[in-house]
Amino acid sequence: MNLIRKNGWLTLVLALFCGLVACKEEEKETTLPSMSGTVTFDIPHYVLKGETVTMSASGIIYPTEVYYKWYIAGVYSDTLSFRTVTVQFPDSIGVFKVSAAANAPGFYNTFTTQDVTTIDTTWNASLTGLRRSADSFVDVRDGRSYGYVTLNGLDWFTQNLAWQERGIPFKASKATAPLFGSFYTWEEAMEDGGVCPEGWRVPTEDDWISLSAALNGGTPLDFFGNWPGLGEKASVDARMNEARMWPYTPDNVHSNDVGWNALPMGYAFANAGGDTFNGVNAYGCWWSATEKNEDQAFYRYIYSDSPDFPMSYTLKNDLRASVRCVRTHPQSS
Repeated sequence: MNLIRKNGWLTLVLALFCGLVACKEEEKETTLPSMSGTVTFDIPHYVLKGETVTMSASGIIYPTEVYYKWYIAGVYSDTLSFRTVTVQFPDSIGVFKVSAAANAPGFYNTFTTQDVTTIDTTWNASLTGLRRSADSFVDVRDGRSYGYVTLNGLDWFTQNLAWQERGIPFKASKATAPLFGSFYTWEEAMEDGGVCPEGWRVPTEDDWISLSAALNGGTPLDFFGNWPGLGEKASVDARMNEARMWPYTPDNVHSNDVGWNALPMGYAFANAGGDTFNGVNAYGCWWSATEKNEDQAFYRYIYSDSPDFPMSYTLKNDLRASVRCVRTHPQSS
């Protein structure tokens, strides 16, 4: 009886051992090396609806012989087996997943996926909820039109400046410039007479104080103050492709009293990648022409959870923020 038991256990152990060895051998046979590098491709995060885009995949260092396949959900039902492909996105607003996979015999496949959002930049299409200005100005440098509102004898853009000879567009996607403007370091905004069109300027300390009076029932506030309640009056409860831009909070209802149309587009750091943005849907930041010292300059910002419109400062070449151009109203000159 004991011998039978011992032989039984021995048989079981041997069976398990053999099974493990077989598994290991099988694992050995099926384990493949991984590729070196990461698949990358050059497509913006935002494109116009119906836009045709050419994109190329690369990034794998080893092995040297690699072929790429593309998977674009909602655009193509089949895979596209080329390193460079030209695709047309649907003539509709939406989010589409673009994946590029690297393949090589004897290696595990590897892939990268990016969401691409299609947008419509015509008025009140993708971006909704803004107050449209009765007056507009055309920048002769690029033919772009901006609404403006006259407050206390000053004309203020009701959109962020989108001139693209300097700065970067949101998420490095040129299609977004008409909606969100571009983002500039202070030195980019101020060099060679300033980034604003001729006759317009980046707002000075006095310009900002004038805006505070317009938002505050005629009473100007100190430039360095927090401007209690004025962020709520300057910001707009807008939506992008039907998604709310400022998150809901009872502390800031975004009443947009004078049609300044402030959006929470965040900011970028000059030393980061062009598509690396921070504070999106939480902060809006706008430069002042006023310097704190040789290395730093002031900007105003609105935070989603606060009704205020405070001032802060940063290194001139560190932060990329939005620009609102202003001019003295022609009849006030």
